[in-house]
Amino acid sequence: MLKLDPMIAKRYDAFWQRGAVDRFLTYLAVGKNPSKPPRLAGMSDEEYIRRKWDDIALRTEVSNKHCATNNYYLDAFPRQFINFGPGSLAASIGGNYQFALDTVWFDRNPVVTDWEAPPTIAFDPDSDLWKKTLAFTDGILEGGIAHTSIADLGGSLDIVASLRGTEPLLYDLYDYPEEVKAASRRVTELWKHAYTLLADRTAPYQEGTSSWMPLWCRERYSPLQCDLSVMFSPDMFEEFVLPDLIDLTEFLDHSVYHMDGLGEIPHLDHLLSIPRLDAIQWTPGAGIGDPGDERWFEMYQKIQAAGKGLVLFVGKPELVEPLIHALSPNGVFLSVGGCDDYTAKKVEEMIVSHGLGK
Repeated sequence: MLKLDPMIAKRYDAFWQRGAVDRFLTYLAVGKNPSKPPRLAGMSDEEYIRRKWDDIALRTEVSNKHCATNNYYLDAFPRQFINFGPGSLAASIGGNYQFALDTVWFDRNPVVTDWEAPPTIAFDPDSDLWKKTLAFTDGILEGGIAHTSIADLGGSLDIVASLRGTEPLLYDLYDYPEEVKAASRRVTELWKHAYTLLADRTAPYQEGTSSWMPLWCRERYSPLQCDLSVMFSPDMFEEFVLPDLIDLTEFLDHSVYHMDGLGEIPHLDHLLSIPRLDAIQWTPGAGIGDPGDERWFEMYQKIQAAGKGLVLFVGKPELVEPLIHALSPNGVFLSVGGCDDYTAKKVEEMIVSHGLGK
């Protein structure tokens, strides 16, 4: 069974309790091999899409090689994200999916066309994408060199949007609010079922759980989200999103909310009010800046003052030093990107020497 170094595991345990052992909990890995299958000369888009997403044996081989040849610093550990796109549960409960070069689409052919006669939303263990998810999960588990993530199942209402289509669903919030809430509750129950199946599958091979976030938890955790809520008022968030979020935080041992984009900042007070939500992960959105930027420090301090943790993916190593001077290390997880080995060692020295700060 795969286990973390005991000291690293102790730091992750402290994070989930809003504490810190001796310094900021920090994930920093430098890759030596690509994590995706190579695109061969003359290969068409269609051929590469199949190679990248659909050739499970090749994906497993490439992923294992990637993890085995990385250099890991601070609290990083070999782990592999079982990636079949964000919100992949939609394709296992009656929805459709379409592989693309850089993502997987789930809303291109909606299946809910009439709330007066909606299709049955049910988990299908024989659905194509679910079988691919299990095959990739098993391949990484059997390799025995990397912690294997739970697939990115998605947020309940985001999954409903994949089944219905985003624009129609926004109208439905006014025209069919009870039907939307009922569908979201149904998806939440199926989410729990799918999560349990995957967590039970990984448990014999590794201690703890991981996700698309490179966070480790001794118990069962998951990121939670509602990307659709960037278009919601706080009152709409409270009505359509908050109940299912609270439900899932009570189902899981631990949880992190993926707050994605400026439009979600108005919902922060609602998020901070969820008793069992452990942490907030903030990503500003494309073209808006790095999570390490100083402009977000006041918001981070508010989150810490409310007793919640922070999960921050800092893409520029030069932003790490001012960030750690602005925050308490208690309940903070940093993932630092953009490093070669030389820079990684410098960041490591900085994190270690800073310790618990003032």
